[in-house]
Amino acid sequence: MRFTRRNFLGLAGVTLLAALGAWWSRKPAPHLSPDANLLAWVDTLVPAESNFPGALALGVAERITAAIARDPQYAKLGREALHWIDTRAREHGNASFADLPEARRQNIVAAAAASPGGSIPRTFFQATLDDALFHTYADPRAWVGLGYAGPPQPVGFPDHAAKPKSA
Repeated sequence: MRFTRRNFLGLAGVTLLAALGAWWSRKPAPHLSPDANLLAWVDTLVPAESNFPGALALGVAERITAAIARDPQYAKLGREALHWIDTRAREHGNASFADLPEARRQNIVAAAAASPGGSIPRTFFQATLDDALFHTYADPRAWVGLGYAGPPQPVGFPDHAAKPKSA
């Protein structure tokens, strides 16, 4: 079989489309600001303390918003869960979750955590808690209050060849 110009152009076109698809999937998500309810949710999950900046100060809500923007399933879950959260807030006489006092917000987060496995509130709670903890404790600014100096790498273990020290 001979390789013709038509074969070459077809192969080049398919390669170009594949490269464009790979580039498009790596394109960064547009910068979106988290809504007030998501900010309040993240602040309730990982609040600031006297020696700890908390998730909001570390930009965790923005990172979760970016993750939601990249993943259509996460976006759908977020819309449905934030609707559920706002419905609970209205049951307490407030316009939104962000308007609730801290204690009531904690009650709603606890209700989401106690929801049956696989439900929208429970799935959203677990997904956002996992993301919030990951992004919070991956940030070196959170380590100061923990007394953690950081990982031994990239410096490594300079005394790796020495005998272990006795306790």
